[in-house]
Amino acid sequence: MTDLVQVTEVSGAVDLMMAAPQPGHGLGPVSSDWEAAEVWLGAVARKSRNGSVETVTTYRYHLAKLQWYCENVAMTTPSRWSIQDVGRFKDFLANLPADALCARIDRGFARLDDEGYTPFRTQPSASSRSDIERFVHAMLKTWHAMGYIRINPMALDGAGARRKVNARRSVDLDVFQVVLSTLEREQGGTAISRMVALRDRFILTALRELGLRASELVGSTMGSFYRLADPKTKRRYWIFRVDAACAKGGKERRMPVTQTLLRSLQDYRMGFGLAPSPVESELGALLLSPYTQKVIIAGSVVRGVKSKRYFGEFKELSTRQHLHAIVKTRLQTTAGLLSATGEHELASELGAASPHWLRHTFAKAALLQGQSMREVASLLGHASVDTTMVYTDQDALDLVRSFEREKIDLAIAE
Repeated sequence: MTDLVQVTEVSGAVDLMMAAPQPGHGLGPVSSDWEAAEVWLGAVARKSRNGSVETVTTYRYHLAKLQWYCENVAMTTPSRWSIQDVGRFKDFLANLPADALCARIDRGFARLDDEGYTPFRTQPSASSRSDIERFVHAMLKTWHAMGYIRINPMALDGAGARRKVNARRSVDLDVFQVVLSTLEREQGGTAISRMVALRDRFILTALRELGLRASELVGSTMGSFYRLADPKTKRRYWIFRVDAACAKGGKERRMPVTQTLLRSLQDYRMGFGLAPSPVESELGALLLSPYTQKVIIAGSVVRGVKSKRYFGEFKELSTRQHLHAIVKTRLQTTAGLLSATGEHELASELGAASPHWLRHTFAKAALLQGQSMREVASLLGHASVDTTMVYTDQDALDLVRSFEREKIDLAIAE
């Protein structure tokens, strides 16, 4: 088998953006490194035993960042990378130049076809950089195993450290109520502003009350809420189902819905002209935008909210980035008010919070309320209770109790 991509000369020099696959590699007829990446992503999807698309979706975000860097900064495609190229990529991620950040336009961030678009909206955090580097290492490792590249330039670096849960990143429950109160005061007088406020309140409440990942919330449908009867008591309860398709690890799970969350859902739905309670057959997206396209029936423009929803014209929120922007905006607005009243430390902490902080908030609150470690692990979708334990000092408490049984003298805090 001969090289599928020929090396070309540009002004007497090798074009470093042309792929350099090895003869006889096993990735099939690919014409660029990006096609080789797609072959690998296809294999990742097929290998998933549980049908989850979350890993592949996340990998595509990382691939977009890698491709943008190669085409706009490094001018070298990955199959030509050396260990020095790896170092330059890591330095780039650690110190993102201003022109690498996505431009802002009237409706938010520039999109793919807009001028000034890049896949980088913010400077990647240490944990985000680690995720991106591990993605690249995994791809290069597979390319090397399939004979596509002669060496893996990241072999000496390894896969990098995995993201660690920082259990301290949670929002105080009293402060969370301030966030909701701030949101209600800023609803505004227009129908759209009220719809947005009701939706955003539901988003914040769902993240707090269910401990969902952002991808799980945006990937859910209205029918994810359903009624379940207890055959013993004959009472019926509301349940929320996280489908395998959007759950991390592809493991479906179900959890009880609190009265607080149900009221927030009903208010949100009524604000969009829907019946207060959903039915399991509703397959439309859970998160809606109040903005619609024009609907014309029999020559007349449909203006009613209910009619627009009936004809499927409400746009849907289906990306983690959009959800992240909504939550960050609401948290930072409250942070600004706290700062104005002299609560600078609290404002700084809230300003740094993200949707995932509300997942941590849920976990810590559930454990403090007395739910067992195994129950909370199940609610969070953790494969092991070891992951859940980071939200508490359970391991330290176990040792303290062991010391007490052994009558070992311990220092008692005042």
